[in-house]
This record gives sequence, structure tokens and C-alpha cells, in this order.
Amino acid sequence: MTSGGTLRALVGFREFRGMWIATSVSTAGDQLATIALSLLVFERTKSPAWTAATYAMTMLPTLVSGPMLSWLADRYPRRRVMVVCAWLQAGLVGLMALPFMPLAVMIVLLVAVQMVASPFLAAQEATLPSALPANRYDDGVALFGSSADIAQMLGLAGAGFAVTMLGAHTALAIDAATFVLVALLIHVSVVARPAADPLARRKHAVPTAVEDAAGQDRQSALSLIITSPRLRSVLGLRLLAGFAMVPAGLAVPLAAQLNASWATGLILALEPATNVIGVALLYRLIRDDRQRERLIGPLAVLSLAPLIGFAIMPSLTWTVALLTIAGIAGAFHTPARAAWGRSVPDPYRGRAHGIARTALRASQGGGMALGGTVAQVLGSITMTIAGAGAVGVLLALQAASAWTRANKSSADVTL
Repeated sequence: MTSGGTLRALVGFREFRGMWIATSVSTAGDQLATIALSLLVFERTKSPAWTAATYAMTMLPTLVSGPMLSWLADRYPRRRVMVVCAWLQAGLVGLMALPFMPLAVMIVLLVAVQMVASPFLAAQEATLPSALPANRYDDGVALFGSSADIAQMLGLAGAGFAVTMLGAHTALAIDAATFVLVALLIHVSVVARPAADPLARRKHAVPTAVEDAAGQDRQSALSLIITSPRLRSVLGLRLLAGFAMVPAGLAVPLAAQLNASWATGLILALEPATNVIGVALLYRLIRDDRQRERLIGPLAVLSLAPLIGFAIMPSLTWTVALLTIAGIAGAFHTPARAAWGRSVPDPYRGRAHGIARTALRASQGGGMALGGTVAQVLGSITMTIAGAGAVGVLLALQAASAWTRANKSSADVTL
């Protein structure tokens, strides 16, 4: 989140304004579509398992499409990639909105929509540093992230009511219309630039081992991440999100153990809500980009340390307090994302974003799944969360130390 003056400055940049509005609108629309399809599946199958599986389909395709398709954002002009992807998503969701569309086909279309989202997001993330001057980039990343959280919360909050009032198919049609709006906004606001990947401009030269195929290009981006202390350490810090997501994965049994089943929604809403607050505080109190970078490590540790407090069998009030502190400290992900964007060379931004986004999703999903398994074995929800906090803090201390060393090294990768 940013101050009023900073917000006015950011929206004054045409490219940023177009992408910001497009992302906010499509994020809210996606929540509408997710709820609509979930309700359709439940109405037709009466199966909670199929309903949950449908919701999971909105997350799983990223694990495949992130590394497989994000190279498109480097190989082809990024505006063209975003526009084509938005039109494809509009068409796919439009097909989902057709009455009497078989559920199996709708689920396949949903997977396709999520697959197409990966190159779009990679191209958008790669374009952001070019859309803003260097002294506004961090603020732009903060506004992008906070707006997405807010749009997601508002979309989820209003989706149930909207689907009930308008019907699932109408809700899907509205989501299709948001993608049309995204395509138009990107087309008229984003500058047409040539493809960033230098390999694409050497197609008449004899190809080398890393130039021959998209798969090798992705390996090249992976090698860049692995061999750069700065990129490697900041990615390690961000992957700690897997431990931070354990309470969300256990929200239902946690609320039941606290004798407050009604609080499940509150527990789930705390993470995005407190993150917005944390980003607002961090960017309001610390204006210098480099000072925020120095706080990434300490805040990463603080984002996990409160979870250890669950070892004392907290009440609901204590639970909310612990998760609030952890969520506010989780704001470190925003300057970490900005540091990542500054450190990845432009020709590799799309592929690097695809790798990082896939790793982050895998960490979050894996953390929730592993947390559920451990809780089943231990028979205690609170001790599982406390254990995740303890292990997470130990790893966070190591990652924070690596990040500090990377920032002091003259061999860091820079733009």
C-alpha cells in the first residue's frame, strides 16, 4: 500500500495504470468464476470431494504451466503475449459460461484458463520494471501486491452473493468480460517493445546448447537463479511461505479445537488482510528501498516466530494476535519481490518469474498438505503449527544470513 501522493504518482504512468487496473479487475473476476464453478459442481454432483477438487484445479496447473510456458514472455514481445493470453482466457471462460456445458468440459476449460495465466503473469511481471522509473519500482510492486490481495478479498466476499443473485453462468460471463477488458487495457496502455530474449534475435546464427530449445532456455534461467547468491537467497526467503501457510491449511480443525467453528473464515482472512496492513506500514515508515531490503531477513524470521506460541494451547484471542503479528511481518515478501525484479536481467525475467512462481505455489501447497499429515500423526493442531514455526525460524535464520551475505557481495547479479 502507498500514500496518496505516491498512488497519484504511480497511476500517472500510463503503462503501470493499465496493468494495475487490468490485474485488479481480473483478480476480482477470477474469484467470481471460482465460486460460480464450485457451486455448479456441487449442485450437479452433490459431492464435497468433487467441489474441493474443482477449487484445487485453480491452483494446480501453475505447477506445470509456470516452468513450461513462461519462456514465451521472453521469446516474444511481452505486450503481445499479454494481449493474446487475455483473449484466450476470455474465449475459454466464455465457453464455460454456455448453458448446459458438461461439467467435465468446464473443468478442462478451467485448467486451460489457469495454464494460459502463467505466460500472461510472467510477461506482466517482466514488463513492470520497464513501466516505471527505478525510484518508483518498489512502490509499484507494493501497490500491485496489495491491490491483488484486496481484489481477492472483495471478490470472495461478494462472489457468493453475486452468484446467488445472477446465477453461475452469468457470473462466468462477467468473468469472461473482465478478460476482454484486460486485453483492451493492455493493448492501449502498454508500449510495444521487441522480444527481450537475445536468443530470439540470433535465429540466423548457429544455435548453441542453450539456444536450441525452450527447455534449454528454461534451464539457463534456472542456472542463473542457482548461481546468483542474491537470487538464490531471496527465493529461499520467499519459499518460507510454506511454513507460514500451515495455519491456513489447518483453519477448519484449528477453529474446531478452539471451540469456535464460526471463526474458520476469520482465520483464513487474517493472512491477506494483515499482509495489506504490513505492507502499508512498511512502505509508509521506511521510504528507502535499500533499508527495506535490509529488513527482509529479520521480518522473515518474525513472520514465523509467533507460530511457536501455539505450543501453549492459545485461546481464539491469542490465536488472532499471533497470526496478526505473523501476517504483518509477512509483508517482507513485497520488498523481496521487488529485489528479485531488480536483480533478474531483462532477457530472463519471464522464465525466472515462472520458476519462482511455481516454486512458491509448490511451497505453499506442500506446506499445507504436510501440515495436515503431521497434525494427523501428532493428533494436535496447535503443536503442529508450533512445530512449523520452530522449523521455519531455524531455516529463516539461515536464509536471512545468506541474504545479508549476498547483499554485501560484489558478485551479485544486477540489472
